Amino acid sequence: MLILLLCILLNSLIGVFFKLFEKYSIDNFQAIVVNYLVCVLTAAIVYGGNPIPNDIYDRSWFWFASGLGVFFILVFNLFALTVQKTGIMTATIFQKMSLVAPSIIAIAFYHESSGLLKWLGIVLSVVAIVLISYDENKGDNKLPAVSNKNIWIYPTATFIGSCVIDSSIFLVEKHKLVTNGDIQFLASLFLFAGITGALILIYRILKTHTRLKFRNIVAGICLGIPNFFSIYLLLLALQQGWDGSLVFPVNNVGVLVLAAVSGIIFFKEKLSLIKLVGFILSLFAIFFISYSSW
Repeated sequence: MLILLLCILLNSLIGVFFKLFEKYSIDNFQAIVVNYLVCVLTAAIVYGGNPIPNDIYDRSWFWFASGLGVFFILVFNLFALTVQKTGIMTATIFQKMSLVAPSIIAIAFYHESSGLLKWLGIVLSVVAIVLISYDENKGDNKLPAVSNKNIWIYPTATFIGSCVIDSSIFLVEKHKLVTNGDIQFLASLFLFAGITGALILIYRILKTHTRLKFRNIVAGICLGIPNFFSIYLLLLALQQGWDGSLVFPVNNVGVLVLAAVSGIIFFKEKLSLIKLVGFILSLFAIFFISYSSW
């Protein structure tokens, strides 16, 4: 359980960082590119050497790592934009609503336990997310007005992208393509993400004469360390033998609650009565899902 709690804490910290990026005028993309390179360096320190295997092209997970690496940087940028355009609560809500994808896959295709309490917990998770999303008052935690259809692109794309990432991580572990939080897999994934981002960044620098600023590098370093461990610990939690239909709902709802608390305390985002009910339901959801899996 400690592994999952640390994973929740680190994921929540990432949302806070993106909100701070807006405050201090950090270039999201530059920071995210640096972040992925820092993830590779962090992996090297944890691994105790070069974490990129010489026979990387022969590894069973190569195509997963390369594809997910490209997808990671796209979705990470979408999440950053969603935080800054809709508030930390709303962005985290849409990102963490992706819990439904790996949970349904785990139960429907891998026959994980699916008692009444677990289904009730998953349904409550979704209801809690909807309630926390709703706000009839103005404020930066309020969901964008339906009439402003362009704004909806960001949270919707973040949700879809997060579903793909969460499901892919679950499938990689379920098919035993990685073991013991395989650092070589993670380092390779982050390397592909970093290379993709670096190529785009170089193009931007040459095309628009964008400058790589020192503050963006510092921001990327701060982001990279918790980002590496958030994914590493998630894989470890799955490899402890816990059901994916337990890990993803508890992790995602836990991150949602912590992100909301952070938004209220540090960024003065508002908490309505409806949102409060949503948070209470989210706690019940975590309890039901956890209890049914033990």
